[in-house]
Amino acid sequence: MNTKLNLLEKEIAILAKNYRSYWKEELWESEKIEEYGFNEFIGGKADAYEDCLDLIKKYIDGLKLTT
Repeated sequence: MNTKLNLLEKEIAILAKNYRSYWKEELWESEKIEEYGFNEFIGGKADAYEDCLDLIKKYIDGLKLTT
C-alpha cells in the first residue's frame, strides 16, 4: 500500500510542478480577461495539486508513526 501512495505522491508532485511552471505571476493583473482567466485556472490547478500532495505526505507520515 505504501508503494502505491509513494507512486501517487510522485505523480501529483510532477503535476503540481508542471502546472506551477505554466502559471505566470505577471499575468495576475492582466487586463486581457481570457489571458487572466486561463492563468487563474492554471494557478488554481497547481494549488489543488499542491494541497493534495500535502495531504498525502501527512497521511504517509501518519502511517510511518503507527508502524
